[in-house]
Amino acid sequence: MVREYRSKLREQQARVNREAVVVVATEMFTSRGWVATTMADVADAAHLTRQTVYQQFNGKLALLDACIVHALAGGDGARVRDQPTFQAMGAGDREARIRAGGRWLRGAHERSAAIQYVLDQAAVTDNAAAARLAEREAARWQEVAHAATLIVGNRPSDEVVDALWVLAGRRWWLLLVGERGWTGERWERWFASAAAATFAL
Repeated sequence: MVREYRSKLREQQARVNREAVVVVATEMFTSRGWVATTMADVADAAHLTRQTVYQQFNGKLALLDACIVHALAGGDGARVRDQPTFQAMGAGDREARIRAGGRWLRGAHERSAAIQYVLDQAAVTDNAAAARLAEREAARWQEVAHAATLIVGNRPSDEVVDALWVLAGRRWWLLLVGERGWTGERWERWFASAAAATFAL
């Protein structure tokens, strides 16, 4: 009984440590960038040993990937498709569904665009990061296809999905909101209008 109790305590502590590392690493990655963020610095900032951090993540790319997953899930561990805001794309008329898509995507970008951009940076010089980025973009295409199917009630053509995949990309969020100073609300309206036109292709 004592052994089981200690085991549960260790598991709980491991979860707490992992959460602390992900939170600290997200802040460091987004403020310093890929190259300047080191596992040693993350460990120090999280007040953990390097060994403890490496027990959770086998390298910097694995840590960055965990930060991205955490951001996309909103910190609660829910799969993207299970989030109520994502499922809202399947309710109401088409206009309401498109607006729901814009709201969900805005929230996703607010949570994750900056940390995902770090993977874009890493992919320029790191082959493993480039491969991971390609995997993530392929998965994002599938998520866009699923969302589009929810909105229109059937699977749109690849041409429509391709166009939505481009529109939904973080690059446009970072350019329009980050560089041009758009508000999230303005971006959301722009996306809904562009998406509605895309569905008409």
